[in-house]
Amino acid sequence: MLIQLLTNKYPGMRLWLSQRLSAVIMAIYIVFLIALLIIQQPVGFDAWHVFVSPAWFKLTTFLFFVSLFSHAWLGVRDVLKDYIFNPDLRNFLQIIVDVLLLVYLVWVSVILWNI
Repeated sequence: MLIQLLTNKYPGMRLWLSQRLSAVIMAIYIVFLIALLIIQQPVGFDAWHVFVSPAWFKLTTFLFFVSLFSHAWLGVRDVLKDYIFNPDLRNFLQIIVDVLLLVYLVWVSVILWNI
């Protein structure tokens, strides 16, 4: 059944499913982060540095932001398709959004790993 939905018969199903999957990943991360903050309760710079310095935390945070940006890309793409009727303007705005999301992803990488 799921395989049939993901075939070319329903072209938007993969994008819809990937947006829902990114939302689930973000929700799990937020619940996980809130639970960690309740348990550890970091106070001061040194405690926060210890809290965010493990590699697994950086990796999960990066996964959260990849999910966030892919979710945003799909949402903005759909909004532009629905409300911008001029194809040239729509493509131009989509390119701006794509470039900004890539810049933000690089920026998150620099912040997380101090590149």
